[in-house]
Amino acid sequence: MKLKVLGSSSAGNGYILQGERQTLLLEAGVPIAAVRKHVDDFRTIVGCLVSHSHGDHAKYIADYAKAGIHIYADEDVCLSCKGVHVNSLTILEDGDQFRVGGFRVMACSANHDVPCLGYFILHDEMGSLAFITDSHDYQYSMTDLQHLMIEVNWSEELLRQAVDEKRTPWFVAKRVRETHMGLHNAINYIQEEVSLDALREIVMLHLSYENSDPRVFTEEITKAFQKPTFVAAEGLEIELKR
Repeated sequence: MKLKVLGSSSAGNGYILQGERQTLLLEAGVPIAAVRKHVDDFRTIVGCLVSHSHGDHAKYIADYAKAGIHIYADEDVCLSCKGVHVNSLTILEDGDQFRVGGFRVMACSANHDVPCLGYFILHDEMGSLAFITDSHDYQYSMTDLQHLMIEVNWSEELLRQAVDEKRTPWFVAKRVRETHMGLHNAINYIQEEVSLDALREIVMLHLSYENSDPRVFTEEITKAFQKPTFVAAEGLEIELKR
């Protein structure tokens, strides 16, 4: 199974889990043309999981649906999908467990400023993967987890510096702290809630342009957990092994 990153920022989020015969998309925040560059036959795409309704995660849902891709998301996302036929949508709630082709998925509520879901995903080709983004914290423990995709959006030091230098208004900083996972939030969550025995790698999502440092964040996460750590930048490809 390959993980391919199409985008992971406020400019647009999109990820591909590409197996030998089936492909699952995570988020619909990048144009469908970006998906076409990596998937020759859209009939192999079994669905698209969307975390929440903000445009950088859900802007292109209608285009995805028109291309025949089924959308899985919460009610807030689905209600905003104007012009998308109801048969192209599956409404999810916290705790729902379902199959998308060969992928087994559980939807897990996340803490953002709009309704938001994270996803726990199983597939024979990769084992288990957790996808957590746009959430200042998370309530679920992860055991026997092999692949972790988790938001690491900001650090307190860089956020304070941005406010002091008037690059970031104080009220924006307040929202960031309350709605996105920072470096130390992520470290604390992994330490307390993720079993590290089976964990193969950590992929950091949605790093802020203003309030993050990819090099420092990679060093801090690697030091804390002694696991290969990657920044989810456009073009990143990782082989996800069991």
